[in-house]
Amino acid sequence: MSLQLVIFDMDGTLVQSEDCASQALIDTIPALTASVSELTARYRGMRLAEIFADIERMQPGAIPDQYLETYREREDLLAQSMIKVSEGADAMLSRLDKPKCIASNAPREKTLRSLASCGLAHHFTEGVFSANDLQAWKPDPSLFLHAAQHYQVAPANCIVIEDSAVGLQAARAAGMPAIFYDPFDLYDGSHDTPRISSLLQLLDRL
Repeated sequence: MSLQLVIFDMDGTLVQSEDCASQALIDTIPALTASVSELTARYRGMRLAEIFADIERMQPGAIPDQYLETYREREDLLAQSMIKVSEGADAMLSRLDKPKCIASNAPREKTLRSLASCGLAHHFTEGVFSANDLQAWKPDPSLFLHAAQHYQVAPANCIVIEDSAVGLQAARAAGMPAIFYDPFDLYDGSHDTPRISSLLQLLDRL
């Protein structure tokens, strides 16, 4: 492989934000009894619509009308104190000598806010892609393929850095090699994707 583009997931990869999302669910859905860690494990990498639908299946009536706005307001408030940059992310990005971009299931505005609040925005002056803009969320491969097309790079010459099963599935469907970022040792044996526990280890894998 002639590596020409590194595609990063955002939430759970470059920044640790998924506990914030889980806490926002707990704070705004009184019927939820699961813990933050349980919700994060269950919904890692999933789009919000699927998360809401899953909660509604388990607890009918738990999701009120026009809930998305309520959830977003709470998540944005929690993000001010809860979202943290992943260990080694800034140093790794500073040393990475390959073209790079972000491809996230989250809205682009949320990704840009997270980059700014975590001090990573200067690494991505362009190349922040959102599934919302395509209306195609991982595990659909369209987002990764769109990023590759933007940079005029063949899928086989990209590599995807992901922390979730749905992201790895999207990479496989796009025909892109991937590396599983697993800082919390969550590997369950369901795939044979190469793993790293620190983002700094990525520099030796590329």
